[in-house]
Amino acid sequence: MAARRASVAGVLLLLLILVVPSSSSYLAFRLQGSVHPHGDGYLYVTMKIGEPAREYNLDVDTGSVLTWLQCSNPYCTGLCTTWPQEHQLYQLKEEKKVPTIDPLCVELVKHPGNPNDKTCGYNIDYVSGSSQGYLIRDKFMLPITRNNAPQTIAFGCGFNQTDQHTKPGTKKLPVDGVLGLGKGSAVGLISQLKGRVIRKDAIAHCISSKGGGYLTVGNYGDSPRITWVPMDPNAKPGHYSPVLLAHLYFDSSQGPISDTPMKVTFDSGTTYTFFDRLPYQAAESAVIRSLDRSLRPAGPDDNLNLCWKGPRKFKSIEEVKRLFKSLSLVFGQGKALRIPPENYLVISKKGYVCFAILHGWEYPLLGETNIIGGVTMQDRIMIYDNEQSQIGWVHGSCKTGPESAITSGL
Repeated sequence: MAARRASVAGVLLLLLILVVPSSSSYLAFRLQGSVHPHGDGYLYVTMKIGEPAREYNLDVDTGSVLTWLQCSNPYCTGLCTTWPQEHQLYQLKEEKKVPTIDPLCVELVKHPGNPNDKTCGYNIDYVSGSSQGYLIRDKFMLPITRNNAPQTIAFGCGFNQTDQHTKPGTKKLPVDGVLGLGKGSAVGLISQLKGRVIRKDAIAHCISSKGGGYLTVGNYGDSPRITWVPMDPNAKPGHYSPVLLAHLYFDSSQGPISDTPMKVTFDSGTTYTFFDRLPYQAAESAVIRSLDRSLRPAGPDDNLNLCWKGPRKFKSIEEVKRLFKSLSLVFGQGKALRIPPENYLVISKKGYVCFAILHGWEYPLLGETNIIGGVTMQDRIMIYDNEQSQIGWVHGSCKTGPESAITSGL
């Protein structure tokens, strides 16, 4: 959810847990839904949490580390605001709270704690909005453990959210919280599960442009076709960033179209892609200069500021992708992430074709970081291998199930 709090409404997809054998060392999830905001626009996994266990939908986010649920806080004396959701709010119990001297609380809030303080409070700032809550422990039902035994996991009880979804009149959202899959924190779900449930600190996801796809936690299928780049060891907490800066290319250009190298972060918790000012202007100019004559400028549509219309309303990217050319991010040594038109364009509610790369400089928390969101990661398998400290991608069909991708390769 690193950038989800922007007005762009975050990317989410419905994930249903696949039951895997107890001898397995990974979690496998089948994705459902659509990355596009006027479709489903949500990515989430359904898990049973608590005693007694209840189902909750967790928004899948590779851009943040803390897993948290919206909750009802009976001890709240100030603001306690949550967005409308389909499921009943998680009910906070005093005995579930984590004390401030607990190592996971110290890791989360970066403070040594007080032996007399039995409540670990936190506040997480997102690109637009925030979540305030308590760190707690409770049971999670996971499909990997022998006899489906519950696992005790530390996570957040978020009792006060600030964003556009908490405004009066907002429709119910399908998500109840966040599944934090970002790197580099002991409080992250992967770190807590490694050794007792999963063997490898790695995740992979494939988001299909047709809807659906899959997610694996703890393993991934290997292939010589994967393009690998080393991770940045100094990236912000939770961020999956290549250590190499990227150069932006357009079509078959002989050189980069922007003089500014780009710091890039891959974030499944964001629908759109966000570029900093100079690379955005370079990409926008290149696309406009190459526009097909059948396209005319159109007004903005929702959060999409740069749109074009044709002789009739467009219904799918398939109708217009041939009218545009590809972008590429090149990280050196020929390691390129190709961005075809269908991975930087969307069809708006009004039937326009719109630029799905937005103004990153309008969000101060991003700094100079360029966010690669869900739209741009469609129809490729993205791999985050924390043990080898590398990020990989390969084009492929997301129709292959997660178990097949692992057992037979990509």
